[in-house]
Amino acid sequence: MKKLGLLLFSALIALSVSAQEVQNVSHGTVYLKNKASDNWYIGLGGGTNLYLPPTTGIGDRLGWMGQLEVGRWFSPNWGARVVLDGGHIKHQSTKVPSEQNWLGGHLNLMYDVTNAWGSYNPNRVYSLIPYAGVGVIHAMDGDWKSDGSFFNATSLTFNAGLINNFKVSKNISLFLEIGAKALKEYFDHTEVGGFAYDALFTGTAGIKIGLGGKQGFTPAELMDYNLINDLNSQINRVRAENEELRVRPEACPECPKVQPTVVSEGVYIPNVVFFRINSAKIDRGQQVSVYNTAEYLKANPNAKVNIVAYADKQTGTPAYNFALSERRARAVANALTNDHGIDSGRISIDWKGDTEQPYAENDWNRVAIFFVE
Repeated sequence: MKKLGLLLFSALIALSVSAQEVQNVSHGTVYLKNKASDNWYIGLGGGTNLYLPPTTGIGDRLGWMGQLEVGRWFSPNWGARVVLDGGHIKHQSTKVPSEQNWLGGHLNLMYDVTNAWGSYNPNRVYSLIPYAGVGVIHAMDGDWKSDGSFFNATSLTFNAGLINNFKVSKNISLFLEIGAKALKEYFDHTEVGGFAYDALFTGTAGIKIGLGGKQGFTPAELMDYNLINDLNSQINRVRAENEELRVRPEACPECPKVQPTVVSEGVYIPNVVFFRINSAKIDRGQQVSVYNTAEYLKANPNAKVNIVAYADKQTGTPAYNFALSERRARAVANALTNDHGIDSGRISIDWKGDTEQPYAENDWNRVAIFFVE
């Protein structure tokens, strides 16, 4: 049976390694790839088993059992586990003693229905997890054999069941599992009704503990490629303007002298923070605008800044966009105060939702704009 355990555990390791090469995808959402040491757990449980086909009352055929499992989740939806189990059978055979001990193991593929059919929530308390797999079961008692061979004391099993998982904390869960094993009818030397297989129904309860490392999954923040294209267009336009200025003559004697104009309105700082669709999080590439504004304010101690945020009109309802633009304005203001030490008294915020669109390009209006007062 040691070889059996090693074989099942090796299969789980191989499945785990191959899964590392595949990006985690759940319910249309892409998740960051976890380390090979993440999402492992160990479980210990005990309960009862019932051997079929029936020949007497159910109460006369209930035996006890226990199980030890090691498993890993490859994504919020899919996982695998190795289970080593054993117990006491009351099978009602007339050819051998009716009470026997057994030891088995099986490899299962698990499917989290709650995550797959709903949405992934790392703090969800209850999860329903069907499983299916294959394994073996071995008769431990010497008189539970038609002859002395190992084969006649061992049967291939097909396993299936439901796991009811109850999360207690980040690394601890309780479970209630109902399962079934299909095994060859010769296992108890009794053939009933001409069927080639008997069944062993199991019910166990126990505890699962995370084996260190990360136990959840992190959604990947995919870049808004429309925004990237828009920014690249801006960069290319500025480059073209710089090239045009480079080839112009340095002096223009014929040009009339232009008198400077005094601007009485708020002075616009050419710093903006673009956001992804339906997001108020400042991307790393946009943090330079916050930094430049902070440096301006530090260099001009009497200056104050007004942050005006917007949402694009083609996405969301007016009420939702109004609240979204408020979150964007507050996120930028918090970045100035928390990350760059700017006094909050020098910062004012405003938000327009989609009632105003500062840019003709719709995607550009997911933006917060800095103004100096």
